[in-house]
Amino acid sequence: MIEMIGRFTPTTAGSRPDATSVAFGADLSQAPVFLSATVIPSRSFARLMLSLGRVVRMRELGEQKDHSAYQEWVRGEYLKELPAATALPTVLAERDHLAQESMTLSDRARKLMPKTDVFHNQRRTFWKWLYTHNRDAWYVLDPIVSVQPDATFFEAFSQDESVYARVRVPKEALKTDAPMQTGTTNIDFSVALERELVRTRSYRPLHLTVGAESVGVSTGVSTIIERKIDLPESWVRGLVEVQAALALAPVEIVLSAGFVADIVARLEAQRERRGPRSLVFHLQPGEPISIEVQPWGENFIDHSSIFNGSEPKDIRVWGRRRLGVLAELLPHTEQVTVHLVDDGMPTFWTVAIEGVSLTIGLSGWSSQDWAGRARFSAMIPASTADPELAGRAAQLLGQKSPLRPDDVATSLNVTPAQARSLLQRLCVAGKAMYDPDLRAYRWRALFPQLDLEADTAAGREERKGVELAQAKVVRLILDEVNADGIRRVESKVGQVDRVSTVILETDIDGRVTHTQCDCSHFRYHKMRQGPCRHIVATNISEGSL
Repeated sequence: MIEMIGRFTPTTAGSRPDATSVAFGADLSQAPVFLSATVIPSRSFARLMLSLGRVVRMRELGEQKDHSAYQEWVRGEYLKELPAATALPTVLAERDHLAQESMTLSDRARKLMPKTDVFHNQRRTFWKWLYTHNRDAWYVLDPIVSVQPDATFFEAFSQDESVYARVRVPKEALKTDAPMQTGTTNIDFSVALERELVRTRSYRPLHLTVGAESVGVSTGVSTIIERKIDLPESWVRGLVEVQAALALAPVEIVLSAGFVADIVARLEAQRERRGPRSLVFHLQPGEPISIEVQPWGENFIDHSSIFNGSEPKDIRVWGRRRLGVLAELLPHTEQVTVHLVDDGMPTFWTVAIEGVSLTIGLSGWSSQDWAGRARFSAMIPASTADPELAGRAAQLLGQKSPLRPDDVATSLNVTPAQARSLLQRLCVAGKAMYDPDLRAYRWRALFPQLDLEADTAAGREERKGVELAQAKVVRLILDEVNADGIRRVESKVGQVDRVSTVILETDIDGRVTHTQCDCSHFRYHKMRQGPCRHIVATNISEGSL
């Protein structure tokens, strides 16, 4: 966990017959942040925030019970029934001795592993243990609030960190009664605060306060005092991967809310007993969108939606039961916007009610969290960014947020590829966030100080890709742009005896839309765990993008 040492103010919530107010406790060690406004679509805001709260408490994997005590009792009872002359106790004792030696050797091997890997494994084990043994302590994993000039964002992860959620409240949905101060803090989202949001009614104004003195919601009936929370380090890594996945130029489709409700209802009606447990999107240009629910092979067709893409696609996604968090919102909206990337990769589902929107990002599988093996951020390695230029980029973004990579490239006199690397470095440092709606980066300071020397915890493929690029073993064989602005780059990466062929396609904004490599890593994983080293090397090599 990242320690955020400083003074904190409590979260308060209260209700009166004529008004509701919410004031979220802020971290006083952060830069000043303040917002005092009445939320115009108050009931819609409350509904979406309650759904975000359900995400915070979601744990798809469930608890793993400790059966060791029971197994030890069974073993003892079994031994009692054996003849005294049997050699089984001796064999079991020898087995236990060997098992202990194996554990000792495993411990010694772990000590020889890189410190970052040991740390991440121990951290993951700690949070799993904490969830089982001290549920109250676990609930420090609560939303981040970021006040921006044009919108206010609330972000959080589920307990197993496989689901990302973000509520966006546009400036037009707020009636401010004092000048705002942009900034970021993290807040607590307790059951008591959730109870106050339930009290919200459309006829009763909801007052929202985010500031150095407090951040809260009030209905006037009661007041709740909550404690301040800390930000887990895995969230920082998870936020980077979420933003990297959003920047992969996913396929965007719009589904009717009733169609999505039918899918969710089908999943809730029956628990599958075998696999595959997936949804398959069948996308044909100019045709209604069809989704196949497996393993039953049932096809649902949304006749009110048309796929506008130029090429047919079949995209299979997993972890579909997590869509249940949207069930209570679907009757209040007409459509759901879905962003898809590829088979087994993350999906993003957005519901908007009266201008306020909730986006949930589902990792490829329920068992794979956002901070786990997936390294989508390797597509734009932060480790290649120059610290001095990154500092200048931070100053520029802090003054003129939001900015597109091309804007940063022009201001700092660098290439667009270098600008994206600089912005990615700021994301890793917890100072920037990617906004897919604007296709631009916003200033979002998760920590009071900018530390560009922090460990980026780059994955193996990213590190190897950077090494290949630095060794200058990337040879471009094609670089062309078609009439639609799609750029296609082909390269040969590697030495004489180990050469891989890479194909990259990017859109007019420089976002990667298609990747291909003939190496074993890509053939086995595709992009489900991020790009292979050859794609990374091609992407960052001089002149490639």
